[in-house]
Amino acid sequence: MTASGYMKPDAVMFDLEDGVGPDRKEEARENLLQFFQNKKVASSPQDYFGMVRINRVDTPWFKEDASMVMKMMEGEMNVDGVVLPKIEGWKDVDSISQHFLDLCNDASTPSPTSVPTQSNKDERSPMVSPVPIWAMMETPRAILSALEIAGHPSIQGLILGTNDLSKELRLRPAAATGSSNTTREGLYTSLQTTILAARAHDKLVIDGVYNNFRDEEGFRRECIQGKEWGMDGKTLIHPNQISATNQILAPSAEEVEYARRVVACWEEESNTTADSKSGSFTGVAVLDGMMIELLHVETARRLLEQAERIEWMDKSR
Repeated sequence: MTASGYMKPDAVMFDLEDGVGPDRKEEARENLLQFFQNKKVASSPQDYFGMVRINRVDTPWFKEDASMVMKMMEGEMNVDGVVLPKIEGWKDVDSISQHFLDLCNDASTPSPTSVPTQSNKDERSPMVSPVPIWAMMETPRAILSALEIAGHPSIQGLILGTNDLSKELRLRPAAATGSSNTTREGLYTSLQTTILAARAHDKLVIDGVYNNFRDEEGFRRECIQGKEWGMDGKTLIHPNQISATNQILAPSAEEVEYARRVVACWEEESNTTADSKSGSFTGVAVLDGMMIELLHVETARRLLEQAERIEWMDKSR
């Protein structure tokens, strides 16, 4: 935990689930709470997004985990969200949201039965959690329910749990077959379905882990694949994966330069047309022989905004 600061990741997930054995859950919870309390007392700066992955709602540890997260957030201990494993549908998110709502209310005051929202197109009135929830997408049911999970207003993002998902889909592990294939064909449908669901509701989607942290070439190949598909980030299992991830997923200098040219070309064309006597702007520009429409300009501006955020984060560290 103490290494999380100087490694400079964008986000850190503190794991109370798979990373902790059943007989050490309470100890891990106490250690994590003490860690954040010490950081607050020391006024230590935190330049990463902090999340806590707690145990499933059907385990004996869920309630204590959830209470600890609420205590940390109410105490302003730099916890930004909670990660929930094995989320499989709208009802799961509602149930967990209700639990966090109950924790926010006095025991003598019943929590509201529903909290209407205008941001969701579903006719159901969802429970809106006071704690941002990130859903682990790691079962076939989760993938088949990805659209409704992403549509819940309590959900901030989706995280692909590719190890558990591979197990549930009964995919043969490459290590067991002696294969060097890391293209993930067996996961294509699940990965792309999750991306579609996230985009439909304007939520973030984070790619799964790459287990062989000594295989830099394979890791880089998988990062590039995730970037090309539209992933917003990647979960990591080792510090030596951070640098390559930042390098690959961040816009390259060439991408930034081209995006600037697209925006400049569009603005020049629209201004020139507006100043001319020939009529209104047709909504099309040409750059290097390629047609440029508004959608290309919006994509370019989004990339430039991402580059600016990354530059700001790097300077603040």
